[in-house]
Amino acid sequence: MKPAALVAASAVFFSFWATMPVSILSSGALGARTVILALSLVSLNGTVLFLRAMRRESPRWYRGIPFAAVCAVLVLWTGIVEWVVTVPDIANRAFLFLLPPAAALFLSSFPDGCRSTVRMPIAVSALVSVPSLILACSAFSTLIAPRVSIPGFIGAAAVVYMLLLMPLTGVLLVVTGAACR
Repeated sequence: MKPAALVAASAVFFSFWATMPVSILSSGALGARTVILALSLVSLNGTVLFLRAMRRESPRWYRGIPFAAVCAVLVLWTGIVEWVVTVPDIANRAFLFLLPPAAALFLSSFPDGCRSTVRMPIAVSALVSVPSLILACSAFSTLIAPRVSIPGFIGAAAVVYMLLLMPLTGVLLVVTGAACR
């Protein structure tokens, strides 16, 4: 197992927390799109390295492919579409909301020797997936049929998700990788 690859794979989960200091240190020259692009690239690289190592160790390595796909879509979306075409930032968040369900599958790709260690992280990641899928559906429906945004349950849930639940899932990946050496 490669714990360094898991640390790299978890980078995208800290995009919100990384955006604030990067924006402050760069005096606003680097924003959320740049941070999400960079961290998605790091996560995609770590995921690919991890999956290549898992192909030899686990028969369930392919369950990590959706996580790599979400990271690749984030890279493509923020790297090409958002800088070429002006579209709402809601699309970025919609793809960020898909990370926890993909992370639950990613954690289930671990080898048999780690199965007892990853049960709790998979359960927590699956619980985090419930509000994230609701938020993703809301974000995608906003993209399809734009409407006036009214702060309410969805807005509050998105803030809690970005501030707490996304970093929690990232920490789960790092801790699980350290526990399953």
